[in-house]
Amino acid sequence: IGDRLEFKRNGYCHWAVFVGDRFVALEEDGLHVKLPCIVHRNNPADDDALTGGGAGQPGAVASLFSGFSSSTRLSSKGAYGIGDVCLEPLRGVWGESKIRINNSLDHTKKPLSSQKVVERLMNVLDGKDSMSKTPYNVATNNCEHFASWARNDWALSTQVIKAGVPAVIYLWPANPILACIALFSFGYQAIKKI
Repeated sequence: IGDRLEFKRNGYCHWAVFVGDRFVALEEDGLHVKLPCIVHRNNPADDDALTGGGAGQPGAVASLFSGFSSSTRLSSKGAYGIGDVCLEPLRGVWGESKIRINNSLDHTKKPLSSQKVVERLMNVLDGKDSMSKTPYNVATNNCEHFASWARNDWALSTQVIKAGVPAVIYLWPANPILACIALFSFGYQAIKKI
């Protein structure tokens, strides 16, 4: 519980945090069952790509996880999350992706306790944390930022950094000196390429 999960998708990785078994509804007015669940920041444009559906067609999630309708991802945002942060069954998000536990950030920043991680995530879902009001942004507030914040109290996305978005965006508010060093490093690398 409290581990960061990395889902390998086409061209990127999706990130979530495992929160253990939780009661979830199979249908809006239906039976609640206890299933292994995750909390994640959903990419608003990811629904069709993840489910394989679109235009009302059932996708991979619906067929792999019987009992859930093809609209489970969309309806679960309202039922289990605030905006784009949601609690969902692990299997429903997993789909056909490769998955692994990836707590590599623990080597750089000590993780919070499992209890604290889950507490933070539930506070976001309940709207009691300011993170519940921050909109999705692929460069500054994506699913990896969210999972890193929840576990390590550091909203970092290595995917964004590897894609070339300067680390200054991440470092400036917390540590302007490191941000300047990062800015210099990016400038030096750009000059070296010329």
